[in-house]
Amino acid sequence: MNKTLAAQRGKPNVAAGHGGAHNVLTMPSNTARDTSADSSRLLNVAESFSNMGHWHVQSATGIVTWSEAMYEIFGVEPATFVPNMDTTLVYCHPDDRDVVLQVMSDAGKNGEGFEIDFRITRPDGEARTLICKGQPEFDDDGIMVAMFGVTTDVTEAFEAIRSIQDQKEMLGLAAQLAHLGHWVWNKGENRLSYCSDELARIYDITPAQFAESFSLRDAMAESVVMGSRSRYQALVANALNNGEAYDVEYRIETRAGALKDIHEIGQPIFDENGRLARFIATVQDVTEAKQRENDLNDAKCVLQAVATALQVSEGKLRDVIEGSIQGIVVLHDFRPVFANQAYADILGAKSRDDVLSAGDIRGNIVAGGLECATKFWDEVMNGPPNAKSHRLAVLPTFDGRTIWADTVGRRIEWDGEPAFLMMVIDVTERHLAEEELKNKTLELQELNQQKDKLFSIIAHDLKSPFNSIIGFSDVLAQKAKDLPPEKVGEYAQVVRDSASGVHDLLDNLLAWASIQMRGAELNVTPLKMAEVFDAGVAPLLHMAADKGVVIDNQIGDLTALGDQSLVPIILRNLVSNGIKFSHEGGVVRIQADVVSETSPPMVRVSVHDEGVGMGDAALNDPFSLSGGTSGLGTNGERGTGLGLYLCRDIVRRHGGSISIDSSSGCGTSVHFTLPYADADSDSGT
Repeated sequence: MNKTLAAQRGKPNVAAGHGGAHNVLTMPSNTARDTSADSSRLLNVAESFSNMGHWHVQSATGIVTWSEAMYEIFGVEPATFVPNMDTTLVYCHPDDRDVVLQVMSDAGKNGEGFEIDFRITRPDGEARTLICKGQPEFDDDGIMVAMFGVTTDVTEAFEAIRSIQDQKEMLGLAAQLAHLGHWVWNKGENRLSYCSDELARIYDITPAQFAESFSLRDAMAESVVMGSRSRYQALVANALNNGEAYDVEYRIETRAGALKDIHEIGQPIFDENGRLARFIATVQDVTEAKQRENDLNDAKCVLQAVATALQVSEGKLRDVIEGSIQGIVVLHDFRPVFANQAYADILGAKSRDDVLSAGDIRGNIVAGGLECATKFWDEVMNGPPNAKSHRLAVLPTFDGRTIWADTVGRRIEWDGEPAFLMMVIDVTERHLAEEELKNKTLELQELNQQKDKLFSIIAHDLKSPFNSIIGFSDVLAQKAKDLPPEKVGEYAQVVRDSASGVHDLLDNLLAWASIQMRGAELNVTPLKMAEVFDAGVAPLLHMAADKGVVIDNQIGDLTALGDQSLVPIILRNLVSNGIKFSHEGGVVRIQADVVSETSPPMVRVSVHDEGVGMGDAALNDPFSLSGGTSGLGTNGERGTGLGLYLCRDIVRRHGGSISIDSSSGCGTSVHFTLPYADADSDSGT
């Protein structure tokens, strides 16, 4: 609200005193003016209709008179409200209270009239806006004796004016933001009668300059650039003469030399007789819009060219991807969102749709590969941009196979989100060939090791016994008649032991040579283990008897599948070792049972002795040839170290396994398995 003092009235001829600031406007309300009742009633009715009340203040007595309309304006009851300065200021808005008090005080001191607008809040909480005008009354001596005034409730009027002002400001702002200007042509005067400020700004001049420059209609087209000027002149002339509306675009050159694109719409206004009275035109500066439109068209052309080039590139890329022998797949959160046909073919899928509908690939990863796949994903998705990661992966296929794949992963953007691009090549055949090559290499290394061992055996272990045989045979041949009988027996025993060792060695060498020549081919037949025991252990009975070792046969009536010429060699070597490392009077026990928990069931044969046992070093790799010859027996018996190696080879060729339980000083137990004869098995193992 306007809280300022309105234009003050003229000063009285003689300055008058006053009764103090709080007594200028307020006085008791029960005193009536000296008027007739009818006049008072009519005045109250008129004031009520006009929202205006009057008041009167006597300076000498401080008596206040309020009309009925004043009570209505303040929303109080005459019977309960006594108007005075204090009670009136209670309803005054806090922001206006000091101003009202100051104006009333000045009026009482100076005897001057006043006009002020202020706000009040009625007892019911309703806010109103009032205009109060006051005029002093003087006696014949020029002394102010009273103050008379009127108060008008202008709330609705103020709100209407404010609404109009707000709308005008909004329309003006909208016109300014939209670069809209207006001009009005008066038909009667045949000249420009109005131009808006925004219109003048469009032409880079002031409104006065615009009105002066374009007051005549022929001058309005002077700023229009050549090429569209004649058309614009014709449209405007026809509009002003005949009242024809128009809608036109043209270009102007302002006095500042700027070129602007203009969109103008003209509309006639007719009087009550249907004659053209005025013509109103709306002018809009569309320079920026035209520029944006031109830029947009240029961008569209560029975009179209890019799109065309992109389509060509996309077609070429599609041909490359679809024609590639590499499988290509794009994963988002481990789910395929794109795959080429090569990838589907590698995985044995019928189509790419099968790949895309398979879901999270982690659900089909080969056991043990989940950790590797997760690490692969993290390296690519969380690594540096454009970084590549390589993996040799094992992938399950849709048709139940398992393949080896050479994969390369890279992070890309797919539909605006990070994705995992993986290129896949099926290297199963290559991998199997490499594995086979590794195995062959290991076999060759082992064969070379065997060759070296055999040379060592032939050079040392075979030569030494023969030296003993030849040496002691020569002694016996030349000096037997001169030697005492006990010495002859001793030398003969040495010859016999050496010949027995040579026999065992040759037997093992022949068995090994037979296996090497036959390769993996075995002549597998059902073998009664009791007969196998007789064939393998019978030649060792004299060796056991000489040492006082008991051979306890607990094999029983079991039948295994095996090669009749090879399986006895296993028992012969194991029992021979048991005798060799047993003490005088020891026991070597042979047991057999069926292990039904395996598939297929197996016959397990165990050879136990109570001899010296094996230390940790010997148990580290007891079946290897790299350790050289075996240790000496309890009576100094020598071995070649070839026996256990040969046993393992024969057992493995039969599809069985062999193991040793032993500790130093506690004897040794050797276990090996052969297929059970009654089980369903492949006789061509």
